[in-house]
Amino acid sequence: MWFNRRLQIIAIAKKVFSNAGDFPNIKLIDKNYPSLSFKYNFYSEAEMDFRQELNTVEDLNFPLTDFQRSLWENLIADEDVITVAPTSAGKTHIILSYLVRRIMDSDGAFAAIIVPTRALISEVANKLYEIAKEHNFDQQIEICTVPKDNTYANKTFFVMTQERLFDALQTGDLTFNYLFIDEAHNITDESRGVLLHLTIDKLLETSDYPQVIISMPSASYQDSFSTVFDGVEFTKEITSVSPVAKILMEVRPVGRNLTIQRLNTEDKIEIPKGFNGKHLSDIAIKLGQGHCNIIYRNQTDHCEVIARNIAEKIEFFNTTNELEEAADYVEEFIHDRFTLASNLRKGVAFHYGPLPSSLRVMIENLVKEEQIKFVACTSTLAEGVNLPAKNLFLFKPMQSAGMGAPERLDDVKVNNITGRAGRMLEHFAGNVFIVEPEEWQVQDYFEEVDTDEQKIPTFFKALNEELEHVYLALKGQYAHDAEEQYKFYTIANKLIKELAEGNIDRTLEANELELDPEDVESLHMAVKNAYKSLLVAPFTLEASPTIGYIQQNKLFKFLNDTTNLNEWVLPHPKSKDLYKVLVKVCEKLTEFGVFTPTGDYQMTYMGVIATKWVQGGSLKDIITEQLEWMENHKKKETDLVNPNKAVRDVIKVINNDIRFRMANALRCYQVLLSNVIKLKKLDLNSIKLHTYIEIGASDERMIDLINIGLSREAAKEVNDKLSANVEIESLHGLLELLKTNKLNSLHPITRKEVLSMSK
Repeated sequence: MWFNRRLQIIAIAKKVFSNAGDFPNIKLIDKNYPSLSFKYNFYSEAEMDFRQELNTVEDLNFPLTDFQRSLWENLIADEDVITVAPTSAGKTHIILSYLVRRIMDSDGAFAAIIVPTRALISEVANKLYEIAKEHNFDQQIEICTVPKDNTYANKTFFVMTQERLFDALQTGDLTFNYLFIDEAHNITDESRGVLLHLTIDKLLETSDYPQVIISMPSASYQDSFSTVFDGVEFTKEITSVSPVAKILMEVRPVGRNLTIQRLNTEDKIEIPKGFNGKHLSDIAIKLGQGHCNIIYRNQTDHCEVIARNIAEKIEFFNTTNELEEAADYVEEFIHDRFTLASNLRKGVAFHYGPLPSSLRVMIENLVKEEQIKFVACTSTLAEGVNLPAKNLFLFKPMQSAGMGAPERLDDVKVNNITGRAGRMLEHFAGNVFIVEPEEWQVQDYFEEVDTDEQKIPTFFKALNEELEHVYLALKGQYAHDAEEQYKFYTIANKLIKELAEGNIDRTLEANELELDPEDVESLHMAVKNAYKSLLVAPFTLEASPTIGYIQQNKLFKFLNDTTNLNEWVLPHPKSKDLYKVLVKVCEKLTEFGVFTPTGDYQMTYMGVIATKWVQGGSLKDIITEQLEWMENHKKKETDLVNPNKAVRDVIKVINNDIRFRMANALRCYQVLLSNVIKLKKLDLNSIKLHTYIEIGASDERMIDLINIGLSREAAKEVNDKLSANVEIESLHGLLELLKTNKLNSLHPITRKEVLSMSK
């Protein structure tokens, strides 16, 4: 009886999925129930076979959904495409597969893939290697993740953030055949949206009619690129359907029971809690047993607390060799008091922005392998990091607003976060547990709305709503230590660039601009006045788009008036004088408003960390010194020093102040210094120190390893293990070294990171 009922359900499910063109779920049925078969009538069998044949593409080794097939057909037809689909709809894999095929079949071509975060660079690079290997093409392509001064291979994928790609485009001789913008809704991002806008503009200046592919999770952003790609006719592939259904359930602890109710329905059950109180950790353990679970938290320290609480409450756990290796790696390469190690031994982890890149890669791989059962995450989930699990737990989701009160998460972020529940070809549905919704500060996250507000790029939104701040930036008067200074100075520089190139009308007449005629005229005049005040050439100003022209004018004048420029030339990162020169230059850059650190750090402190970082120093040494400093500067002798905070503080300083703000300031300094040297016809050579700082390495082989896609810590370990005369130019070369046992002493986690790139 039970067998027959299951057989009937499976037969009905396969028919429903076939009619819906959802062949990944039919494949999942066959995978989960290989011994069960069902014969349909001749007509139904023929219809299902025909639908599957229709959704099977020769170049791909799996049947597609209707959405994926339609997307593939438009790409193959050389259409410029905007694709909108939920997180788990499989759009990125289709796009990357298409690009690999196109590059493979070409005589030579460049593809630019813009991702929003450094964390996503490795993930996309790994996917490209994986797809290329399926076609035996992995040795014929180059995947470039950092800008280079030398030439690129004939068939190259540039997988970069907008910052890195903008830097690469400064050479002026790169022409792209394909442009793929992943997570493209970030053009509306408050902090980095304008730079993405500028990067696209710069790429289009040098590339004649590349095929443009724009991917986003929400239809609200589909018209955000109408002015950016003026004249481009996009084919739009839009779906709200995902092969992985999302089951949204409200969870309430009531007395001794948990009440679980399907959202917007009367369907409700009660189960015994089995624990006291109503702590989120207990709820996650109770409902998440036997599956991979994500617990979303708003702050990094909240992630650490919930992970610790879950780990402490798991009394009996058989720590696998893989988890023991991971814990050992944390203790050996980060710090032996970092609580992630003890969490991992219970199958628990946390994942957030200020986490060393090697740990992020390690955790993501362990979640995919289902070694980690519980992972507490911040909004890194919303930035495209692929951590799909069966269950997702939400409790009071908000986002930080600097020093102000937390704010409501954007709908697109909420949808991206909930999209991590369930994995295509693994689950038919993912569970989203909405815990104690009455306690939330915002309670409209899951309300159904008939129409979505259409979003516009940050560039136009700021002009419409914050024009006075743009005026201040055009005058160089917007506060340099203000949170949004980079946004407004980038907008000002973009306007000046457009005026210099005769393209200002494109902005002033854009449909997205909602200013009245008087404001348009005033804006035009303000841009003209700013342009007249330039001491530096417009193309020089453009090289440092986030730094205002007034600040660049001051710096240019200082360098031009300096009699002994030799004392101000940037040395090679390995130079013994690096620290001294770096501190001196950065202090001057701070004086002119070119470099503005985020915290109250002394320049000597940042100089020490930057020097160790760029010279390839270990994170563990840097973190240990930070802990020692914290111990020596305790307010009370009895105060306890938090090693987790030391790790977070170091990574935040490196990522925010050194790799971003200091690197940006030094890029500006280098460009202006090189111009002055050229104008004065001096025989001086200044190093592009900003590139080394952003990467975190100065050894050429270590840089090559990072460029392949390795995390900085993995690249450092591989580099340290090899003799100086060994060259590595590709992933294939690195894998050959593994096969020939020349890297036997690598830590197992580093070895797995390398091997994960070749799957």
